Amino acid sequence: MTLRNPGTVRSAANLPVTPSRRWKSVCAAVTAALCLAVPLAGTASAAPAGPSVAAPLKVAPGGPHAAYGARQLALTELTQVQNQWCWAATGLSVARYLGRGLNTSQNTFCDYARGLPTNYQCPNQPGELSDVQRAWSRLGMRPGRVAGTLSLGTVASSIDANSPIVVGIYWTAGGGHANVLYGYDADNGTLMYSDPWPSSQRYGEMDYNSYVSNYEFQWAESLYGEA
Repeated sequence: MTLRNPGTVRSAANLPVTPSRRWKSVCAAVTAALCLAVPLAGTASAAPAGPSVAAPLKVAPGGPHAAYGARQLALTELTQVQNQWCWAATGLSVARYLGRGLNTSQNTFCDYARGLPTNYQCPNQPGELSDVQRAWSRLGMRPGRVAGTLSLGTVASSIDANSPIVVGIYWTAGGGHANVLYGYDADNGTLMYSDPWPSSQRYGEMDYNSYVSNYEFQWAESLYGEA
């Protein structure tokens, strides 16, 4: 399944949207992009511009999740090379953002995740966030932790700590998919996400509550805290 915006569609070759652009809803079309295994473990685009100059998250007096401010990371989302490898594309995108796996292919990343010999033809199969963690460990990364849906405040704290978030979503029609959250606009209540599906718009911005749950999908799991 691909994520499509009902409004103006930006070319995949363009840079990520700025925090001032806001997408209130998403319209999805059913395809074969059921590339993240359900249930999940525990519950080639152009390079974007550098990190935004917007101030990082500030916590308002109303409580730990009453946040404001905006920021986006200069993450380049890879296009998945197999129709079941959304998890490999997103995981490798995050690794490369952090300076790891720069010469690693999605196939090798998949080999690492599956415990296969390097350069073995990895099966085109759905994965779990725990697979991403295993591959990250092979790349010498701290593999982070898996949780469910994150609050906007937690998303902002992770982004401010230079840690993009790999998200597992469940399609209402069945199956799963992986995105990366690479930015936030807490003042407007939006998340900036990237999608590896070849025909999808590579970068988008969406209302937090709509991203958590809508009639097409729900946010099920999160992998964050990697380094």
